[in-house]
Amino acid sequence: MRSGTDFRKRLLDALLPNRAAPVLARVLKAHEGPGNTKYSVDARVVKAGTLEDTEQIISEAPISPIWAGKKKRGVYAMPNEGQVVIIEFLGWNPAYPFVAGIWSDEYEADEFHKNKFIITDGDGMKFIIDANDNIVSIDNGKGSIAVFEEDKITVHNKDMKFILNGSKASIKNGSKSLFTILDTHLQNFIGMKTVGSPAQHVVSPDDITKLQKDKADLAAILEA
Repeated sequence: MRSGTDFRKRLLDALLPNRAAPVLARVLKAHEGPGNTKYSVDARVVKAGTLEDTEQIISEAPISPIWAGKKKRGVYAMPNEGQVVIIEFLGWNPAYPFVAGIWSDEYEADEFHKNKFIITDGDGMKFIIDANDNIVSIDNGKGSIAVFEEDKITVHNKDMKFILNGSKASIKNGSKSLFTILDTHLQNFIGMKTVGSPAQHVVSPDDITKLQKDKADLAAILEA
């Protein structure tokens, strides 16, 4: 008595004599540029397990994006040359291949966490969306970082920091800030005195009132 497996195989052979099972393939070339068929790769089929190259090459296999839509919307990430990918076939038809994903044994994951969407080049550059804290951050891996919070934006490099916090802004260079420098300048101007003969003079009360108003206006838009 033949097994159910044998029966299914004979049935598939009868219905789909040229069916193609998923294969592993090493990327030879990643196509670039806009267009209906541009998001694709040329790849050489490799043997499962040993990943040895075969003679079979699949050309212009479309990549299945993680998200795409009309009017060029989408998220696009080209696999590097040499990357091993999984190629499947629509309806098991070898005439309709597509890249279904990256072979898990052929990549090393960077640090990742639940509820975070992370894009990284593997060399320090990262784009992170933190769904828990509602924070988006961009790090170029060279010391320049931008962080977007609910009502606050912080941008800084190795030397300078710029902060938009609600209705106020701050520009800092180490321990000094633009607010501190301008506020100190106005305070020094308020207390300014002349020297020599005749007797010392001070800033008039009316001008002091105006300068105090300038200090208040400064504090309304800048912070230390």
